Parts: sequence; C-alpha cells; structure tokens
Amino acid sequence: MTNDFVQDFIDKQMVYVPDSHRFYDLVQALANYQGVDILPYTNNNELLTGLVRENAIKHYQKLLHEERPPQACVLIVITDEPNPRLLLTRRSARLSSHAGEVSFVGGKRDDTDKSSVETALREAYEEVGLDRADTQILGYLPMQISKKGLLVRPVVVCISPCAVDRLMPSEDEIDKLFWLPFAVLQTAPTNHIFDRELPNQTAKLHTPAWIYDDEVIWGLTGRILASLMEIGFGIKWGWYYWVKQC
Repeated sequence: MTNDFVQDFIDKQMVYVPDSHRFYDLVQALANYQGVDILPYTNNNELLTGLVRENAIKHYQKLLHEERPPQACVLIVITDEPNPRLLLTRRSARLSSHAGEVSFVGGKRDDTDKSSVETALREAYEEVGLDRADTQILGYLPMQISKKGLLVRPVVVCISPCAVDRLMPSEDEIDKLFWLPFAVLQTAPTNHIFDRELPNQTAKLHTPAWIYDDEVIWGLTGRILASLMEIGFGIKWGWYYWVKQC
C-alpha cells in the first residue's frame, strides 16, 4: 500500500437515498458538512506537550494544505431498524497493532482499491464476512488521525437486520463482534481512567468512553463516534486526553 492515490481513486462519492429512507436526515447532514476534512488531534490533549505538541500542530497544518488522501478506511455499520445498532469489534489480542482494542471493521488502503468505499468494504468482508450487496452507503465523516499517524476515513453504511446474523468474525483478526445500541451514544460518555506508564512513574489517563457489555469504547473509535453524533445528529460530546501523575 502507498500513501498516494492510485489513478482514478475516489475518496468520497455522491450519495442518494429517497426522502422516505429511515436515515435520510443523516445522509443530508453528512453531505452538508462544511468543516475541515481532517479533524485535529491536538485540542484538549495533555499527552502532547512541548516540542511534541508544536510538531503535531505543524504536521496537522501541513496535512490540511496538502489535502492528502486517506491511508485507511473504516466502516460504520448501522442497522436499518427502529432501534438502530452499530457494529463494533474487539481486535484479536494476537495482533501486532491495536491488539485487544474496540474498533470498527476496516483497515489500510491497498493499491488495488479504487475508492474509500472499496477499501472499507473489502476489509469488512475479510474481517466479518459483510457482503457489499447487504450495504447501503449513507455518507462519509471527516478523516481522523490515528495514534500511528494514519489518515483514517470513516464510511457510514446501513444494513438490513437480516444481514446481522450472516456476519462471522475472522478468528485471525477479531476476538469478539458486538452490536452497540445507538441509544448508548445519545448519553454522555463517562470519564474513564486508565493507568499509563511514564518514565519512573505511573500516571492516570483520563478520557471519555462509553461502556457497554464490559467493553470500553474510547480512543480513535470513540472520537469517530463523537464525530458521527455531532455532524450527523447535532449532539456534541467533548473529547479530551489528560494525565494526572500519581
């Protein structure tokens, strides 16, 4: 995979659904978004200090001016039913990257991928067996920057409830597949505290998180869900990372 577009790569495509569609208002909200297409990662982040913070801000400004394409894509899968649910996974503890973390299906873009949708759907098929024919594209969220520096494009889709039972997690990549009730995201995330090892001491990392079925939804996944709620539904949850030394 490279960080450059392959010829004719399409990042965001036009989306159309009839006004009778359950998620018509969401489609319109995503399409009408006029903010920056790469969200900053430096606001309310005490993990970035001094020169590291300065360099992060410079790197972010450079990304904005260069209009870089996504390097990875994730799929936000919402069930098309009266009480919608969202697909989340817990990554395998055996993986070398983001092991054991709650995440969306998705992954890095391949040179053969022709669009962000293709990347996200290819990865979703590999991870949980989601067939493209079972999906309806609803739109796109602005890119987020992962902790490894990748530009990640979230692609929002819906699926029918009958497609839910056909999904099966890949044992190589996923330890658990679960469905988060959308109603959970309409409640404020809690202030969650993690132990974080610093040189010669342990600190407490404070950050928002949703807790569901013993799973902690935070980090990049939480930030993307907060973006979905703000842009798609007008519900804004503040996001932060701050450290208290013990």
